[in-house]
Amino acid sequence: SVVEKMIMKESNQTRHDLGREKFIEKVWEWKAEYGNRITTQLRRLGSSVDWSRERFTMDHMCSKAVIEAFNRFHEDGLLYRAERLGNWSCALKSAISDIEVDYIDLDGRTYLEVKTHKGNPNDAKGRYEFGVLTSFAYPVEDSSEQLIVATTRLETMLGDTAVAIHPEDERYKHLHGKFVIHPFNGRRIPIVCDEKLVDMSFGTGAVKITPAHDPNDYECGKRHNLEFITILGPDGSINHNGSQFEGMMRYDARIAVEEALKEKGLYKGKEPNKMRLGLCSRSGDILEPMITPQWYVNCDGMAKRSTDAVRKGELKILPAEHEKTWFQWLDNIRDWCVSRQLWWGHQIPAWFATKKGEEGVLKTDMKNNDRWVVARNEEDAFAKAVNLLGCSKDEIILERDEDVLDTWFSSGLFPFSVMGWPDNTNDFKAFYPTSLLETGLDILFFWVARMVMM
Repeated sequence: SVVEKMIMKESNQTRHDLGREKFIEKVWEWKAEYGNRITTQLRRLGSSVDWSRERFTMDHMCSKAVIEAFNRFHEDGLLYRAERLGNWSCALKSAISDIEVDYIDLDGRTYLEVKTHKGNPNDAKGRYEFGVLTSFAYPVEDSSEQLIVATTRLETMLGDTAVAIHPEDERYKHLHGKFVIHPFNGRRIPIVCDEKLVDMSFGTGAVKITPAHDPNDYECGKRHNLEFITILGPDGSINHNGSQFEGMMRYDARIAVEEALKEKGLYKGKEPNKMRLGLCSRSGDILEPMITPQWYVNCDGMAKRSTDAVRKGELKILPAEHEKTWFQWLDNIRDWCVSRQLWWGHQIPAWFATKKGEEGVLKTDMKNNDRWVVARNEEDAFAKAVNLLGCSKDEIILERDEDVLDTWFSSGLFPFSVMGWPDNTNDFKAFYPTSLLETGLDILFFWVARMVMM
């Protein structure tokens, strides 16, 4: 993102304007200038290290280790590709992992600048409104009755596929099995009973459900087999599922939806509301929960080994007060999203296999997830694809995954990748495992925990 900002400042271009090849050239140029500047400064300070052992995570030795680790994780059943709800940065147009999320707490109505938007015309400084709870009504099908719901993210109502009520709520028992009608597209939205999600004493006791854009709604959607409708594009603009709001940026759509609800007489007001916003630690962008296909690593076993090592005294963290951070993160770890929709980094060693002349087999369709072949190189991928599809190499088309790996994946291998692993080199035999690491507390769970786990 540093190079992207530099390019935008110098030439008013995005990486997509430049194209992948030219953008990567720019990154290497930046690395040559600023990376060498850092090591030059260290030399001037008198660092008496063996500079012949200098390593960069994108060099050949480390790249070889990354490919091998990815393949071994996959062969061991720890690495897999799945479509699920995750953190999406509209600024980066990429998924990010849980540990790359920063949070800010809002006490109530707050106006914030959103750099990916042109600006709110209703605010002198172009800022957008957050920290409010907006109420609106859904018309009940074949009735004059309305069901009132509330949300802090009004634009997500474009993707609503249910309204949830508590099964024991006497106010709504007559609505069991009924439907409401979406005011902008006419979609019939079922009223579902969900005692896990709905608190009868909070608000109206009715909850709008957007399974494709909220973690709690996602689980509700799975429980009730609801439709999952994604309303946002990669850049945060409303997609074709957004009715007349298609093409608007998400917070511009929020304003427009409010106005449209007022015109229909369905807007019921808004009030200040405490809330927490998740921000991308790299871009500062407000994150969106989005359902996208990504590569994941199951960390359960690795995390347990890492916490056991500290609890048993095999690994010591000094000062010991930071053990709390260690346990808090690793004891509650979720599967690690390791793919990024970026161009700079280790390209994922996976290929999508199809037969020549084959139609309708799309890599974006999870029904074809078994067509992904993880391999150490293209020749290896062809050999695996031959076995998978039961045809000759000449009949196969391979398309490599354009995504790259999370930078912490390659960094996590650093203790042994710099020694030449997976080759059993003299350095590896002489210096691995290591015994001491001096580091910063701010990367204890970003980097140090990854190194211990991997």
